[in-house]
Amino acid sequence: MTTSFALALHTTTTKLELAIAEINPNSDRNSQIYIIHKQQSWELGRELSVQLHDCLNVFMGDLAWTDLAFLAIATGIGSFTGTRIGVVVARTIGEQLQIPVYGIDCESIVTKAQQSDPPLSLGESLLAIAYDQWQAQWQTGVYPNWQDVLPIYEQ
Repeated sequence: MTTSFALALHTTTTKLELAIAEINPNSDRNSQIYIIHKQQSWELGRELSVQLHDCLNVFMGDLAWTDLAFLAIATGIGSFTGTRIGVVVARTIGEQLQIPVYGIDCESIVTKAQQSDPPLSLGESLLAIAYDQWQAQWQTGVYPNWQDVLPIYEQ
């Protein structure tokens, strides 16, 4: 079996956060079933729209896009432009690769990060939540559609 990965994008603040996890859907329930492969953040401010694709390309490095099993994207509440750009990028990648895209709200991401000891980064937290959802749906083979992921602008 080939190694699969999951990619998380957090674009709702002035900082771009990316994380990749190596996943093993066949491991038993008692072992760790995903491992953070790498994570990185960039303080981009208003340059997110200009630099996101370059950062993403460098971050992916030698990994093939086809190695991705699913994507996770922070859907907001946060920066209107950053959230919108991140969601569009995630939806486009998900559509092209025909893989699930999990949209996770920022409140859930922060809560998950703070509940862990030690606290998780936002990218790690985003991956953890999406992985739990993916694992639950893996047995049934019914995944969310990239079209279902929409940005949240206000409560």
